[in-house]
Order: sequence, then C-alpha cells, then structure tokens
Amino acid sequence: MTRRSRHRTRPRSSGTRQDVALVTGASSGIGFAIARELVRQGHDVLVVADRGVDDAVRRLREHSDTRVTGLEVDLSVPAGVEEVIARTRELGVRTFVLNAGAAVHGPFRHTPLENQLRLVDLNVRSVVHLAHLVVPDLVAAGSGRLLIMSSIAATMPAPLFGTYAASKAFLRSFAWSLRRELAGTGVSVTTVLPSATQTPIYRTAHMERTRIGRIPKSGPTMVARRAVDALQDGRAEAVPGLQAKAMVAIASVLPQPARAAFHGWFYGPAAPPAGLSR
Repeated sequence: MTRRSRHRTRPRSSGTRQDVALVTGASSGIGFAIARELVRQGHDVLVVADRGVDDAVRRLREHSDTRVTGLEVDLSVPAGVEEVIARTRELGVRTFVLNAGAAVHGPFRHTPLENQLRLVDLNVRSVVHLAHLVVPDLVAAGSGRLLIMSSIAATMPAPLFGTYAASKAFLRSFAWSLRRELAGTGVSVTTVLPSATQTPIYRTAHMERTRIGRIPKSGPTMVARRAVDALQDGRAEAVPGLQAKAMVAIASVLPQPARAAFHGWFYGPAAPPAGLSR
C-alpha cells in the first residue's frame, strides 16, 4: 500500500482529478523538487531527464497515490523533443514545467565548443521547440500552464558563465513575450528566477571552488514550492527567497559594466579556507 503525504495541501477531491504535469530535468535538483511538489498536490507527473529517471520515479511514488511515469531522453536533440511531445499528447498534459538545463563554467575561449553548443541546444532551442509544439494544443483547449525556468543569472552579464547567463536571459524574455501573446487564451506563462540553489550544477560544472559555489544557497524545496504556487496562480514571475530578490534589486540599479564586474566576481575562484591549500 502506498503512503499518502501528510503535508499535501491540494489533495484530489472525490471525482476530481488534477491535470497531468510534465517536468523536464526532473531527476534531480529543482526539477525533482518541483515534481515532488506537484505529486504532493495530487498531480499525475511525467518525469523527463537524460539520466536517473527510474530512480526519480521510484522516489516520487513512495509517498503518493498519483501516477508517476518517466521518460529518459536527450532534449538537446530534436528527436528527443519530438518523443516528449508524443508522450505528452498521449497523457493529455496541460501543465508544462520546462526546467532542464546545462551549465558551462570557465573562460569562454578555453571551454569546448561542443559543450557551449549543447548548452544552447538544451537551455534555449529545446524550450522553443517544446513550446512551439504544445502552445497551439493548449490554446485550442482553452487552458494550460507553462513554467519556464530562468535564473537571477538572467539579470546580469556573467563573465566565466556567460553562455548560461545569456540562455537564462533569453528564457526570461521569451516567457514574458509569450505570456503577452497568450493573454486571454486561458494559457498562462510563468517564469522563475531562483538564486544559487543546492543542486548538482556546481559539481557537474566544476564550480565547487568558486565564490558562488561556496556561498549559502537556497533549498530546492523552498524554490519548488514558490515556483509551483506561482504556476498555479498564473503569475508572470516568481523570485524565490531573499537572496534572489536582493540580486534582482542590485541588478536594477547597477550600470552594465558594474553588473558584469559584480556578477563575474561570484564566478571566480574563492580563496581556500584558512589552513587549507588547493
């Protein structure tokens, strides 16, 4: 017998079913936390990622009576996006959380070109591709929700992290533009700008010894709950936590050169703790 969450805030009522939600990049970090929050609220969830899907599905099923399914696919290639769309149409998905992303850290001229291009393919192209295929279906149905995961990195240039920050700035602008186009259709578009969050990105991008890698970080559960609240309410944008709000405020008053210097400082190497060597 499965166990019900003791903390579910929006349970299924008798005869009522929450819609099916897709979450990309849902095997870890913020994506997994969002999937868990949606499950907690009674949604069936389709977990999509390029690895770790079986384990994520197992963990999400442990404390829920909702239907959780998985699809392991590479969204950085068009065929992967097409496979996801086919599955979402089979399931009747009406809530789309487009969270999958990659990061590349280091001097642009020294990082492999294939890594930079895969980042663009995953962070930018796959979101445009997915949205272009699902939006007409949602508009035709007269309802639907899109959440596009941006970042506070979208608010400033980011030396040593430039392609990532640029991709997140694209996503923020794209989400706001799409939201305006879809006004009155019954389809909402929400973007989320989290600050540094406890996720595997700092390990996978080899950023543990940077200043941003060592600062205190937001918890993915808090970010996920704020993100899902904004999604459910149809809000335009969510900036979860005081750190994120402070960074957005700083970005709004600094001139561009100062923003680049300030933000770039975070992505540079941090001094090792006293008594330790590199």
